[in-house]
Amino acid sequence: MNSSSMDSYDDPQNMDKFAYSFEFSLGVVVVIVMITAASYYCARRHSLSEPSNHGNSLTSTERSDSVIIDVGLDEAALRSFPKFLYSQAKLHKGDSTASCCSICLADYKNTDMLRLLPDCGHLFHWKCVDPWLRLHPTCPVCRNSPAPTPLPTPLAEIAPLAGRRD
Repeated sequence: MNSSSMDSYDDPQNMDKFAYSFEFSLGVVVVIVMITAASYYCARRHSLSEPSNHGNSLTSTERSDSVIIDVGLDEAALRSFPKFLYSQAKLHKGDSTASCCSICLADYKNTDMLRLLPDCGHLFHWKCVDPWLRLHPTCPVCRNSPAPTPLPTPLAEIAPLAGRRD
């Protein structure tokens, strides 16, 4: 081998050029990987935030029309639920009465006016539970509906209609 070719490998200037080109190439690869990862993350996040439309021919306006909204109770239904002082509830129920409102988390005082939900028996400050019941038709604790449910039609009334052939 020629001594001049050996000297080119040992030349510090050539080593510096090699190091710079290696660092530049490595930097380009890192930038490409970061851009790819960011675009994947954004695309995945975007696809998770929007409902899938695969196999669904509904447009976005038709989909928004089919949303079910719980409608709360009206004022007449709210007034039908019993309202009384906490001191009366303690006398009536004894130690089994809750000591704080599950909505505002404040302890009951003997002079606080409470509302009793009839089906589940939960007590709340009436100022806390009334706004809730105007928006939601269920108890905030157990999610049972305090509203009276319509009576089912007896089977005896349906059976004769099923046997008829008109």
